[in-house]
Amino acid sequence: MKDISRRTVLTYGAWSAPVIALAVSAPLAAASVAAATVTITGIAAVGFSDWHDLYINVANPPAGAQNVTGRVTWTPSGGSTIGSSGFSVDSNGNASITLAGFPTGVSYTFTATVTIAGSPVSGSFVHTF
Repeated sequence: MKDISRRTVLTYGAWSAPVIALAVSAPLAAASVAAATVTITGIAAVGFSDWHDLYINVANPPAGAQNVTGRVTWTPSGGSTIGSSGFSVDSNGNASITLAGFPTGVSYTFTATVTIAGSPVSGSFVHTF
């Protein structure tokens, strides 16, 4: 039987450590996926005196997510939630709802929420009409 020197063991050990570390870290990197986000991207007047469109974007939905729907709620400054509307997200992650009848000079917080993989994901936007 061939004798193995301490130097040989250390040489092989030094070369195997990076391979083991690389093999362990690769699955973690492969599994990291950006979390889904919901953003209200803006509110714009649509031509009628008190009508506005509110625009929503859902970024990074999980692969295969279909028929993503959500709800927007609105709350006046210092008050409680007074309204809501449902929305459906298109294949590009975008949705919109039309708002009407909001008094001028009042600040509202709009919150859009979708449920993705069983968990609610929300984004808020403050707007004064």
